[in-house]
Amino acid sequence: MKKYLWILAAVCFLQGCSKDEEEGPYVPWRPGDDKEETIDLDKATKVMILTEQAKNRIVMIDQPTGKIAWEWTAADSGLSTGEQAWFNTPDEAKPVYNRTCVLVTASGGGVGLIRIADKKMLFYAKPGGNPHSAEVLPDKNIVVASSTGNLLSVYVYDAVSSYVSKPAFTMPVYSAHNVVWDRKRDCLWTATGSQLLKLSYNGNRAAPELSQVKSYDMAAGNTMAHDLAPVYGEDAMYVSSVEHVYKFDCATEKFLGVEIFQQKDIKSISTGPEGYPTIVMRPTSGSGNWWSAEVCDLKGNRLFNRAGYQIYKTRWYVENPFGYPEVHTL
Repeated sequence: MKKYLWILAAVCFLQGCSKDEEEGPYVPWRPGDDKEETIDLDKATKVMILTEQAKNRIVMIDQPTGKIAWEWTAADSGLSTGEQAWFNTPDEAKPVYNRTCVLVTASGGGVGLIRIADKKMLFYAKPGGNPHSAEVLPDKNIVVASSTGNLLSVYVYDAVSSYVSKPAFTMPVYSAHNVVWDRKRDCLWTATGSQLLKLSYNGNRAAPELSQVKSYDMAAGNTMAHDLAPVYGEDAMYVSSVEHVYKFDCATEKFLGVEIFQQKDIKSISTGPEGYPTIVMRPTSGSGNWWSAEVCDLKGNRLFNRAGYQIYKTRWYVENPFGYPEVHTL
């Protein structure tokens, strides 16, 4: 009998150890969690792309597990020390070309198109003036918004030489923070100050030009537009300013109110297909800072949190039918 009890106790002990070693679900609000674990990108289920400024990197996080599915720093692409500095303080990362590439801008002055598979820099330049967003145009050219430079710059994409020394076209735009291509209307959108601008693109790859078609005034009390992002599955875009968040209905050309836990200082908003909550980035790090260690939804519920992270913008790693065709290859 004693022998039987001893065996039973041993089995229970082993089962208990095994249970302790089982991996539990990711808890996005766990305090002091700075542990970084990894997962293969092709095994991740819902991936967010973060601009993580503490280590000047782009990080893809599998939101259900909190694990890193992919990360990039400028050193990974073989850039010189001087060129690497262009990508300090990254502030935008968009999945493009059927999610095979990431388009990145950084306050250090740089813009780059990175192939995810091997982290090769397919295109890069230094617009300067605090680049805050970029977009790929239908002819593969790339337009960049520089906020303190008050400028949109269009670069001619060169498949042979990845570095492009200067833009082929520039257009003054006050406090340029964002650019979004609209495939349905064949136009470029940018929000500036208290206005949303609709721009035409001449489609001349060698001699590109942008020109303003129309402007739309936001409500009184808006001083500086910040983020502009398509609403997945809708003919609409989210627009944030320092003071407010709107949904702009592209068909009716109207600004609509948005139910969100916080109207002010929203740095980015991103949506996805059914099952993907809308994710929001806003500063939580104290007065004078612009980043956070967490990502939340429209109600303020935390979806990701990691101690030590300095996240500026977050996007879902999903397709963009608002801007790009179903088959979108470079």
